[in-house]
Amino acid sequence: MNFKMILRIQSQALFTFAAIVTLPIIYSLLEVGAFDGVIFFGAIGLAALGVGIFFSRFKVGRFQRAPLAESATAMLIMYPLLAIFGSLPFVLTGWLSPLNALLETLGNLTSAGLSILPDNAPYILFLWQSSLMWIGSLLFLVMLVTVLPEVSGCFGISLSLQGGQGFGSVIGQMNLMSLRVIKVYAFLTVVSVVLFNLAGFNLWDSILMAMRCISTGGGNFFPEYESIYVEYAAIFVMLIGCGNFLLYHRIIYTLLPPRIEFSKIFLTRIKNYVSRFKRTLISNAKLFFANEEIKMLYATIFFVLMLLSVRMFVDDFQLDDKESLRRTLFYIASFVSTTGITLDGTNQVVDDFDKFFVFLMAATGGCIGSVTGGFKIVRVIILFKITATEIRKMLHPKMMPAIKIGDVPVPLQTSGRILAFFFLAMVTMFICAGFLSFSGKEFSTAVSMSVACLSNVGNLPGLCGAEDFRTLSTVGKIFCMIILVVGRLEVFSLLIAVASINFKRKKSNW
Repeated sequence: MNFKMILRIQSQALFTFAAIVTLPIIYSLLEVGAFDGVIFFGAIGLAALGVGIFFSRFKVGRFQRAPLAESATAMLIMYPLLAIFGSLPFVLTGWLSPLNALLETLGNLTSAGLSILPDNAPYILFLWQSSLMWIGSLLFLVMLVTVLPEVSGCFGISLSLQGGQGFGSVIGQMNLMSLRVIKVYAFLTVVSVVLFNLAGFNLWDSILMAMRCISTGGGNFFPEYESIYVEYAAIFVMLIGCGNFLLYHRIIYTLLPPRIEFSKIFLTRIKNYVSRFKRTLISNAKLFFANEEIKMLYATIFFVLMLLSVRMFVDDFQLDDKESLRRTLFYIASFVSTTGITLDGTNQVVDDFDKFFVFLMAATGGCIGSVTGGFKIVRVIILFKITATEIRKMLHPKMMPAIKIGDVPVPLQTSGRILAFFFLAMVTMFICAGFLSFSGKEFSTAVSMSVACLSNVGNLPGLCGAEDFRTLSTVGKIFCMIILVVGRLEVFSLLIAVASINFKRKKSNW
């Protein structure tokens, strides 16, 4: 196994982690005026930076291909390695024990929002919690356009792009794609901060909530607010988070103006840009809404919104019409994006009818190019189409129907891997539920916790909560940490990493 490649990937992750430490440092310096906080988080950032520099000394060629086994192993190692550094603020401040801090940090890095941090913790720890969610989803997006398609071949990058840019496993191409997706993610985060600020939050609350919603990390913390526009801003940002970031990249980069050049030719380029902007905007809108996965996402949201609204009307839920519709939409957007944020009083709408849809939305997740967890919508679409195709073939044995997503045919290899992934996901879920049930949890709670870890939505109101994870045994907490990473990176990563281990066998004399 190429350990240089593994260490090189870890160094890039540690450099990115060290950069996000600057946020609590700026908060400590400008808002609190506490230089001990600057020194505290600065020391953690320097430690991560030092380890990253040490790992970066093991260089790999720019045009070298990323091996499959090394890529899978590097992804599985990355989150636990970052969790060691990320858990230090929770442990050293005394708010969480080392084991609970590791569980908290892994829940944040995998965007599960599995928050066991007490509600009376300092604000800077909640800001650090949001930073971990944001950086964890950013690293997932980077893996999404680099090593993840190679490891989890059924991930469907070509399907989600519908003939757009492809994937290349050469290191140089991977670095280029990583830079592009980082720019898009940072741009959408800035837009989210502006939206929350205009809705009524102050700057730091806007940054905190923007990072939680765009990363679909969520958690239990929601700052106090007076304007209802804060809820609408959160709904909008969470829906952005469950969309296809690769599609966003394609749309944003076609709308960018040309670079500034002080020459006569530049003025001509500006005129040409203005003339084609409207045409490009219309074509991008058609591209966005023609995406079959996007259409299914919004159709599902509308369908569930109508169902839950009718249920509340029948049960005579004591909310006015506008508030009822707004809170129901917030509730749906929160769990279809696997963010899991709830508002005060939202738990009142969770009865047995709602729990079914919470469970279903959390297990399904958002688009395949998003930062959400879950099975992903496009895979569900393909499973339905495979079933319909098999029924048609039974009625007409000589037919050779093709499965398509939009105008893109689905290869038979991809269909087979999606079926295998669905089987592995179901088996893994029941194994997790059985283990947690054996550790002392009721079966319904154990199933909810296994879905929460595998789908990366730790806060399922009425199904499981932070208290369920706090009361787990030591073995149970370690097991949940493993499942959080496996659920984020998909079970194929674990199987490939285990299968790549070379076990030395004793030679037989026969």
